[in-house]
Formats: sequence, structure tokens, C-alpha cells
Amino acid sequence: MPTILKNLLIALAFLVGGSLLALHLVPGEWEQMKWEVPGMPDSYPFEQKCRPFLLLLLCYIPFIGSVFYAFMGTMDRYMSRCYINYFLLCTSILLLIYMLADFTDNMERFRTRFDDPLTQALAFYASQLPMFLYQILPYTLMMGTLWCLSKLSGTSELTGMLQSGRSLLRVCMPVFLYAALGATAYGIFGFHWAPNGSLYRQIMLKQERLADNSAPPIIYSSDTYARMWRIKRPASFENPGLPMRQVVIEQFKNDSRGALVCQYIAESATWNKEAATWTLRNAYVRRMAPANVRPPDEEFVAEMECDFGEKPYQIISPSQNNNIDAMGTSVLYELIKTGAGSREDRFRYRTEWHVRLARIFSCLVLVLLALPSAITFQRRSPMKGIGIAVLLAALMLFLYRVFPSLGDSGLVQAWISAWIPNAIYLCIACYLIRKNLAHRSPKEWLQAKLHGRP
Repeated sequence: MPTILKNLLIALAFLVGGSLLALHLVPGEWEQMKWEVPGMPDSYPFEQKCRPFLLLLLCYIPFIGSVFYAFMGTMDRYMSRCYINYFLLCTSILLLIYMLADFTDNMERFRTRFDDPLTQALAFYASQLPMFLYQILPYTLMMGTLWCLSKLSGTSELTGMLQSGRSLLRVCMPVFLYAALGATAYGIFGFHWAPNGSLYRQIMLKQERLADNSAPPIIYSSDTYARMWRIKRPASFENPGLPMRQVVIEQFKNDSRGALVCQYIAESATWNKEAATWTLRNAYVRRMAPANVRPPDEEFVAEMECDFGEKPYQIISPSQNNNIDAMGTSVLYELIKTGAGSREDRFRYRTEWHVRLARIFSCLVLVLLALPSAITFQRRSPMKGIGIAVLLAALMLFLYRVFPSLGDSGLVQAWISAWIPNAIYLCIACYLIRKNLAHRSPKEWLQAKLHGRP
């Protein structure tokens, strides 16, 4: 069988697998949005509507990579196989260690909180997979590059590739191509699913359960609708469609005084997904009159439909509203557009939005940094360069704490504080490439250029 036909059959298999995965995930994501995003689907903001399409793109990234692979030359396919194998191996090992360490820390919580700890633990870690991958992907992309290029350099295979007449950057082009696909997946995870995994984690592991295993009472305040919810028995995060029981809803005037207008005291409140309304059962409705005029009007209603804009996921997780790690990028963008929150909050939202965008490109910067660290054309071990690269990658974590904090405080523009680490590491990578691979310093290279030498 010709090689191109074999590779196209592999691409077809990835296409079928991606399509089946998309058929399972994309409709479920659209249904979850109906429980989570305020308003009806036709009124959803554009950035929220992007979620199903980004998830669709994520499902087809392996297929896109296999199509590139099918039309590559022999040398590019060899380099691609080497890089993908080492990248997947690094990702699998680090992910397994991460999950086992986390499971060890939380094993007692699963045992005491759930009737079926093993099943609940598997479901929990399935929800955490995007968050874990979001945390490790930049570094496994770099580690895969270090491992791949150090092996090829140590066996002199890279030297043979260069003697074919290709430049080093051209030989490494498949590495950059698949690193870009990995960075795309990283950006998609960070758009919604990694923050959502963080939110689910905080609710599942940090929120105490009552004796009957129900969620504790909650109070949710909506500034948008000038409404406050007090729920003694809310629905669980896993089953948001269950009725909220023993509910008190207070409606205030949306002005500076915020006087109480109406109060609903209901036995239960159930969200109707299709109509986007709440059904209150066995409810007492108190409509407040102006002070000192007359007592409030009160009536009992067995069942009533209320056009409240809040949705179950908003109410169930009120304590996470100010946790920026649990906010999707689409939510951050909406908050930035509307100017919601205090001055300090607005600084944090803008900085975090730019940081999430900048960290997508940090994946490629770390891969570029790995090139001069792993490749050596001399009779010496590449371990020194690899150690320096790992140390620099660890320092990048520190820089992504220091500089964004300047943006959070308003001392530096948000986009500047987010992109400074990338700029610093891009300069370091260019310096190391010029010094280690061209065997001359930037000063020598500049002098050669000034005198017209190559």
C-alpha cells in the first residue's frame, strides 16, 4: 500500500473518531449553556456562542495534524513521529503523576463523602482533565522538544538531516507545526473548560455537605436584576435541574436606595430550561407598599411562573463569583465590556484576559527556547543545556506571578504586564540560538553583519 494512502487512511480514522467525539460533546456543551448563560440562546453574547465551535475544533485537532502528516516528506514525517511520541510520553507521565498525587490528597474526602467513591472519583477526574492539561501543556511541549532533539542530536541524525541542505529551522519545522496545534488546544482549554474544572473542584472538594448529603444553604445576590436569593436546600452542582427547596427571593428597586419591592417565600423553585422561567410552588407573595402607608399585600399561590433571569449554575456557586480562576475567558470579556465590579476588579479582569492570551504564545516561546538547549554539535552532553532550559521554564512560572500582579494593581498596563514574560524569554531564546547554534555571541553576529559577512 502506498505511503500516502496509508497516511490518508489514518487521517480518515482520526476524522471519524473526532466526529464521534464531537457528536457526544458539542450538543452537551450547548445544553449546559442553557443552564449557565443568562437569557435565551438567541440572546447569548458572541463569545459564549463560540464555546461549542471551539470544542468542535478541539475534537478535530488530531485530524488536522494527521492531514499535515499525510502530505509531508519522509524526513518531516520522521521528525514528526519522534516529536509526537516524546511529547505524548511526557504528557502522559506528568499527567499520571499529577492525578495520582491529587487523588492521594483527596482520597479520604471521596471515601467519606460519596456512596460509590471509585465511580465518583473517576467522574471527578474526568472533569479535571482540561484543568490539568492546561497547567502542564506548555511544559510538556518543551520537554517533548528537549527529549526529541537531544536524542536526534546525540545519535548524529540531526547532523545528517542538515547535510541534506536544509537549515536547522526548516528541519525543526514539524516540531513548530505540532507545537502550534498543541498551543491551540491549550488556548481552547483555557477559554472555558479549565476554569470550569477549577470551579467544579472547589465546589466538590471544599464545600461541606450536610448530614443528608445535600448542599449547605446559600445566599445569592444579583446586582444585574437587583434580586437576592436565600435557599435552604439548593440543587447540587451535578444535578442543577432538581428543585431548589425552601426559597426566599427578594426583589429590590434598581436605584441608589434599593428599597424592597416584593418578596417570594416558596416551598420550591424549579428552572424550566425551554421557557427560561422559574416555577415557584406553594409560594407566599408579599408586595411591599411605601413606608407608613399600609401593610404589605400578601397572597398565596399554589404555582406561578416567574421570568427571573438568573440560572441554576449562577445560584449554586455564588461563593466563586469573585474567583478569577473559575471564570471562563468569555465571562471575563463580558465583565470587561460592561465595566462590572470595582476598580480593582476591572484591573484584575483585564490583566487575566491578556495573561490567558499571552500564555498561548508562551507554549511556542518555550519550544523555541528548547532548540538551543537540546541541540549540540560537539562531543558534549546536552544535559547542561537541558537543565538550564528546565530552570528557565520554572522561572517563567515566577514571572507570570510577578508581572501580572503589577497589572492587577494598575501600576502597569494590563497588556504590558501580561506580555513581558514572553518578550523576555523570546530574547533569551534568540540569544541562545545565536550563541549555541551559530557559535558566536550577538556582538560577533552584529559585527559580521556590519562588515557584510554572513
